[in-house]
Amino acid sequence: MRIRPASTVAGSLLLVGLVGTLPAAGQSVQPTRSASSVQVALVSTADRDAYVTQAREEMRQWQLKLQDFSEKARTKATEESTAAQSEFNKAWAEADVASQKLETAGAADWESAKSSSKKASQKLAAVWQKIVIQAR
Repeated sequence: MRIRPASTVAGSLLLVGLVGTLPAAGQSVQPTRSASSVQVALVSTADRDAYVTQAREEMRQWQLKLQDFSEKARTKATEESTAAQSEFNKAWAEADVASQKLETAGAADWESAKSSSKKASQKLAAVWQKIVIQAR
């Protein structure tokens, strides 16, 4: 037995529901507002859940890097590494807050939360690159 992704099953169920409500010959073929809304909601929810899951995993990876970096910075307590750790901690905190907002954002705030999360993640990656280059 093959297991299908939830989005495929939901799309199939939506299609079956819509086919059963098709108009007879000569009737208007305007889609109902509720059918369109349901389809958009199903797609948006699946996309949103996948994005939130990916962001959560990304934050977990960054947390591991932060822990590793903190250990290395403790053993190499130079002024440069202390400043770099401070910058990384700040970027991490911003990315963490943005990631948490992703999980609680309503439909109206979703795009803004997604954009903020993406920017914070990019900033964190840039700070990390800077640190890695300095460590060489």
